[in-house]
Amino acid sequence: MLTLLLSACAHRVAITAAVEPRDELLCAIAGNPGKHDGEEVVLSATYITDNRHFEMLRSSHRSKGGCILDIGRRGSSESVKQFYAEQKHICLRRNAPAVCNTTAVVEVSGRVRLKPEGLVVFDIEEVLSFRLHE
Repeated sequence: MLTLLLSACAHRVAITAAVEPRDELLCAIAGNPGKHDGEEVVLSATYITDNRHFEMLRSSHRSKGGCILDIGRRGSSESVKQFYAEQKHICLRRNAPAVCNTTAVVEVSGRVRLKPEGLVVFDIEEVLSFRLHE
């Protein structure tokens, strides 16, 4: 059955599937960004945006209330394009093309980058899997 489902979705780059956010690495990066600057990593997290003012990855399974990494640059891979196209489609269906609160469970690969002012961001290179919340 899984083979049948995967073959039916073969034209898609990213798989729209549920993943369980793993917060240990995201929290380690947020807690000590200098140690992880330049590292290429895979993160499982909750993606949150309003499509205008903020875009971030959040991990909420931690005793201190969670960890957040802001999204920096977006890669030009097909999986990244597909993720943002599907997100835009949801906002258009809601008739909210400008400000549109959106969340998703994602698994993404990319690079940790420490900006000169000391802020840490995550540059998304690939969206490995996602489940957008309508």
